[in-house]
Amino acid sequence: MSAGNTARSTLAAVHGDGVRALQHVLYRAAKASPERRFHALRDKVYREDVLQRAWYAVRRNNGAPGIDKTTVADVEEYGVSRLLGELASDLKAGCWRPLPARQVLIPKPGSSERRPLAIAAVRDRIVQAAVKIVLEPVFEADFLPCSFGFRPGRSAHDALQVLVDEAWQGRRWVVETDIANCFSAIPHDKLMQAVEERVSDRAVLKLLRAMLQAGVMAEHGTERTVAGTPQGGVITPPTHLATSASR
Repeated sequence: MSAGNTARSTLAAVHGDGVRALQHVLYRAAKASPERRFHALRDKVYREDVLQRAWYAVRRNNGAPGIDKTTVADVEEYGVSRLLGELASDLKAGCWRPLPARQVLIPKPGSSERRPLAIAAVRDRIVQAAVKIVLEPVFEADFLPCSFGFRPGRSAHDALQVLVDEAWQGRRWVVETDIANCFSAIPHDKLMQAVEERVSDRAVLKLLRAMLQAGVMAEHGTERTVAGTPQGGVITPPTHLATSASR
C-alpha cells in the first residue's frame, strides 16, 4: 500500500488532519524499517495542505523580514493562496531558489560576544517549514527516549525533569558537554551524507543543498561557506536531527 493510501486510511485517527496523517505514515514506515531510504517525498513538500500548514507556522512565529524586506503582513496583503500557489508551481517545476538570508548579530547570553542570526525571506521560510514537516517524522523515528534536542514535543525542561527523577533514584553524577560553534561547524558534505542515510529523493536533497548554500547577506556582501547551518533557520532543527541520528 502506498504512503498516500495509508495516510488516507489514518485520517479518522487524526480527526481528518491530512498533514498529521502523512507524518504518522512516514514515522511508522521509518520506525518499522530502520534501513529504509525514502525516495518519494518531493510531491509531499508542495502539497497544498502541507504548504498551508507551513504558512501557519511561519505566520505564528511572525519573524522579521529577510533581505527582500517582505513581511508576514505583506504576504497577507499579496494573497496567501496566491503565494502558496506560486511556491507549489516553482517546487513542482524544480525552479525554486532561496535568497541569501539576512544576517544580524544579537547578544550572546552570559557573554560580551554577539552571535549571528540568519533571517530567511518569508517565502523561503515557508518552503523550509514544508520540508521540515515532511522530513521530521522520518528522522524522529531513529531517536531514543533519552534524546531531547530539536525534537517535537520535547524541550530542555523535559530533560531537566529526567535529571530530577534520576536524582531521586540515587544518581549523583551529571556530565555536561558542549560543541563549540555547533551551528557554524557542521560540514555540508557530512550533513548531506547523514540525510542521505534516510532520504534518497534527489529533488528533496537538491532543496536541502540549495538551502545550505544560499548563504547570508552580511555587511560586505553575500557570504557562502561549505560548513554550517543558518542559526535561526526553520530547516536547522531537522538537519541537526539528521546529524544526531546518523548511524
